[in-house]
Amino acid sequence: MEWIVEKQLVSPTTGTFFALASDTNNTKVIIWYKGSYFIRSGNIIKTGCFGIVINGKARNIEVMHTFPFNHTVWNTFTSTISCPGNEGVIRCESTRSDRCLFDICPYGNKPLLETTG
Repeated sequence: MEWIVEKQLVSPTTGTFFALASDTNNTKVIIWYKGSYFIRSGNIIKTGCFGIVINGKARNIEVMHTFPFNHTVWNTFTSTISCPGNEGVIRCESTRSDRCLFDICPYGNKPLLETTG
């Protein structure tokens, strides 16, 4: 089966990701996963007995759960998951003060360095 990713979210407090994807029939699902690869908007996911292929490359991700898309659920995720990259504005440095479980920011942000005066 082939899916096109429409949107993505990063959950820094859980170290997991969410992807909103649709197939050729416009059936939409939310994929909750973890791993070292960050699925972005426009990526093409193919699934089958061979595993998961993203943009033509096998990727080692663990799908924790896949469920039918629901606007209310997706809106709840977007309003309650706090990450600067999810807001669509990519900064050179992250201003997050909460704990982030990602060693490397999926969006490419760098943590602010604390200075002592």
